[in-house]
Amino acid sequence: MKSKSYYVKKILLPLLIFSVVTGVFTGVVIYAFKLASSAVIKLSGDIYAHVRATPELIPVLIVGAVVIGLIAAIILCIDPDCRGGGIPTAIATLQGTAIIQKTFSLPIIFLSSLLTYLCGIPLGTEGPSVQMGTVVGWLTSKTLGKTQPAWERYIMTGGACAGFAAATGAPLTGILFAFEEAHRRFSAMIFMVASMTVAVCMATVEILCNLSGMSSALFHFSISVVMPLKYIALALVVGLIYGFWAIIFTKFYRTVRRTLIKYASKIPFIIKVVMVFALVSVIGIFAGECIGTGHHLIEELLEGHLVWYFLIIFFCVRAILLIVANNEGITGGLFVPSLAFGAIIGALCGDFFVFIGILPQEYYIIMVVVGMASFLSASSRTPITALAFAVEALSCATNMLPVTLGVTVAYAVIEVVGIHSFTDEIIETKVEARNFGRRVCTIDVDLTVKEGSFVVGKEIRDILWPPSCVVVSVSNSPEARTHGGLHSGDVLHIHYRTAHPEYTREKLEDLVGKQVAKPSDCVCEKVEA
Repeated sequence: MKSKSYYVKKILLPLLIFSVVTGVFTGVVIYAFKLASSAVIKLSGDIYAHVRATPELIPVLIVGAVVIGLIAAIILCIDPDCRGGGIPTAIATLQGTAIIQKTFSLPIIFLSSLLTYLCGIPLGTEGPSVQMGTVVGWLTSKTLGKTQPAWERYIMTGGACAGFAAATGAPLTGILFAFEEAHRRFSAMIFMVASMTVAVCMATVEILCNLSGMSSALFHFSISVVMPLKYIALALVVGLIYGFWAIIFTKFYRTVRRTLIKYASKIPFIIKVVMVFALVSVIGIFAGECIGTGHHLIEELLEGHLVWYFLIIFFCVRAILLIVANNEGITGGLFVPSLAFGAIIGALCGDFFVFIGILPQEYYIIMVVVGMASFLSASSRTPITALAFAVEALSCATNMLPVTLGVTVAYAVIEVVGIHSFTDEIIETKVEARNFGRRVCTIDVDLTVKEGSFVVGKEIRDILWPPSCVVVSVSNSPEARTHGGLHSGDVLHIHYRTAHPEYTREKLEDLVGKQVAKPSDCVCEKVEA
């Protein structure tokens, strides 16, 4: 049996050190990013407003967008792993199916995102924040944990959660991100590293924000009314609409992705990025609400300023631009833009209910918020995260019944249909691109747990195994017959499929210790296009 000092030395102490360092540096980085991105977004809005007032500057704006797109594309060519939606990229990295593990990934994500916002590409700031938090966690692991590589994905998880919490001002949602979206299971170790890193990061951000007079919150509104029970059924209707709309949206994403692969795959990456930047600049001149992160659009919808037919146009144009930009690898987040989609449909529903006289005008804002939470639940298949975010960032503590009903019904529709989430679709695209042309190997191997290895004293469920690895059986050592967890001398029979057998083997040995034995059975098949 291991002594208490062993657990303190091997688990609690590394967890505390890694979490504190990652939290502090993530807080500093995300604070700087929030400061820079807010200034760039304001500058972008001012530029478009000036050009609309001075039409002769339109050619200059388009040429400027082309130049900005060219710079962004060149930056992203330095590290292709930084391309695309921030949260799906980070999740794929945390799950071990993708890699954004380079020292220069941090400035690349930072700079390319600012160029995205300067042009007005409809992508958000929270995705790059999660990406950068993940990279900070990796840098912490590589710097302080060179002799403990198995901690890498845990610390990256803490950094990703901290980045999300700092970007949205929602620490509980940031912690739940680790369970419901990143790893889709609960683990005591994941909870400890996520909660501690988020707490330290949020404290750092709050201190810096107080010193500079900047707010750490994502939205600045409050809901003073409480929806009566007689109107609760309307939330059910909204939830149904969002469930089916999430299905349509995901299928639309698949269609656009396949179309782009079929007709645009031979176009050089740089040209495609420049074309997207130019297109967005043209649209931004004539319809400013169709571009940008979507944050300003949500605030206007909460105040009820937009006409319904404009909302439909904004939704369609923003959806096409977002999907195209994400497919072509432009850096940016999908979280706030997704909330904007939810707010648009919620506003349409609210306006319709008010128009036909079944909902008083004062409850319109609740329909918008229910719409945001429901679309988040359905599109990402994360109902608990959606509920937590509704409480922390959307001021729904006093209206949890309609929000819960909308979120639950929207999620139930997705579950019944069985369609993948929007995030899963993007991750699947990234994995296919990484594994394209490789052979997938099916491997069965017996590995012996070495003395002092990472897994000693830990339960199998608490260990972040490489992707697709399943511990089929455990042949226990004499010590393990009387004490729980894994122990040195245990023999693990592991089954997995991978297109990167050497990498997977390395990660397994980081967990259980260096091995002499070779895989007992390996069958490979080529990945199809």
